[in-house]
Amino acid sequence: MAYRSNYPSQSNYPMNSGPPMMSNAAYPPRPPNGFGPPGGFGPPGGFGGHPGFGQPPCFGGGGQLSAYNVNQYTLGGGHSNSFGGAPGFPSPAINQVQQQFFHQAQHHPQVEAPVLPPPPPPPSMQYNQAASHCGMMGMMGLQMDMMKKCGLVSDSEDEYEDDEGNKRRRCRRRKHHYDDSDDDEKKPDEKSSPSEDEMKKKAEAIQTKLDSDEELMQRLRQMFAQGIIRCLKVSGTIDVTEGTVKPFEFYDEGDPVVKHILAKRTYNIVGKPWQADLDCEYLDEAMDGAGTNEDAIIHVATSRCNLQRQELKKTFKTLYGKDLVERIDEELSGNFRKATKYLFMKPEIFDAWIVKQSIYGLGTDEKTLIEILMTRTNAQIHEMKHAYRDVALPNKKCGCDQLDKDIEDDTSGDFKRLLVSAGQGNRKEIAEDKILAAVEDVKIDGKPTGQFRINFEKLVDFELCKCEAEALYKAGEDKWGTDEKEFNRIFSFYDFYTLKVIYDEYVKISQRDILNSIDRETSGNFKKGLRAID
Repeated sequence: MAYRSNYPSQSNYPMNSGPPMMSNAAYPPRPPNGFGPPGGFGPPGGFGGHPGFGQPPCFGGGGQLSAYNVNQYTLGGGHSNSFGGAPGFPSPAINQVQQQFFHQAQHHPQVEAPVLPPPPPPPSMQYNQAASHCGMMGMMGLQMDMMKKCGLVSDSEDEYEDDEGNKRRRCRRRKHHYDDSDDDEKKPDEKSSPSEDEMKKKAEAIQTKLDSDEELMQRLRQMFAQGIIRCLKVSGTIDVTEGTVKPFEFYDEGDPVVKHILAKRTYNIVGKPWQADLDCEYLDEAMDGAGTNEDAIIHVATSRCNLQRQELKKTFKTLYGKDLVERIDEELSGNFRKATKYLFMKPEIFDAWIVKQSIYGLGTDEKTLIEILMTRTNAQIHEMKHAYRDVALPNKKCGCDQLDKDIEDDTSGDFKRLLVSAGQGNRKEIAEDKILAAVEDVKIDGKPTGQFRINFEKLVDFELCKCEAEALYKAGEDKWGTDEKEFNRIFSFYDFYTLKVIYDEYVKISQRDILNSIDRETSGNFKKGLRAID
């Protein structure tokens, strides 16, 4: 997507309304860069150290999970001597660049003079490789957690692999080399490493157990499919998604809340789970009396996720009978006050507030409308539209179509039609039965490994994609003028994976990348909106 969100967070909100109290929302990354050859997540890789497969964490008694809750998973590092897989869908343009790059590298002219090395890959290719690597690490982490839940891998083995991987990465970053003379002083404590034979025996034991237990294999397959479905609901893609600000779980020695509580009550909370009432005591002390401890407010507001900040608002009012955001409004000033209040706003209300600011008043902020409406999932758009009624017109009763009316009144032409289409929150989603049918076992020597991949030939209707690619070609490059209505229909309706196959087929028909055709056939904000979807 051409526009990325800058609002990091996780949130837990029911479908209710209220005054705009802001949040720090993190929204899903762009969908995959495009399709490469179908066939799943790639060759066997390694176990990941993903600790968060399953339901997202819930604090303070929980509540209804929001579509904006993106902190369902935590990316783990990759591990060797195991199995795994990773998604890899390079876009048509990157495919062409890669082919050209490797062609130059392999067919360099043979001359007597020293042959110069091939040029470095272009930034777009490097970005695709990095994105693919992140997706691989996250997906391997999901599968590793499945194995742990079923008792096939122990926590201690995963902790060892993760610890060793972190050590190697730290050493590479710092370019640090240990001297023989002071090994004892510099080297960190080392754990005994399992030998290659031991790792091989463990892998063979897992394969033998899975080969004889079809019920366990079915359970693992179902868990993998449900994980993919959750990813699709969170971000519209099968890539693992996480929030920028993750839940604060345990107090450590360096947390200022620990020092405050220890000095006030002589109660040591190091290593104890997060408690909203302790943070509230710290915040109240920071805002009590003459002056304000801004550092304390910054620490709590930026190190707790949105879900926890909502819990803080409720607990603060319970403890002191005052609204936390109102206290912040009294104690702070200027842009600092605004930013802090925004952090305590729920994501759907924050989106609704920003959309209102973009529409009401002089002029229209088209870039913000594109960023929000073109990048949110169906569920997020529905939640935002529900909140928009009370944010836009708090003193007037209006329906859920208020956003559509405001967009139609404030925009025009093809761009208006594109925004209204996106605002319906009705983009086609991949059915669960298709996902279940597309899950395939990863086998080695004919035996199951407990790892799975997605067969994208079963996930996407390739015949439909060819027909729609032909329709796009006839609506643009193959005629005088452009049929913008046809572009709007295709770009606004299909899921991102179907769109990527359509883009691939479009390249075969038109010999042009879809972005190139968008630039040639459209203009203005309509063009920007289409590029954001791509």
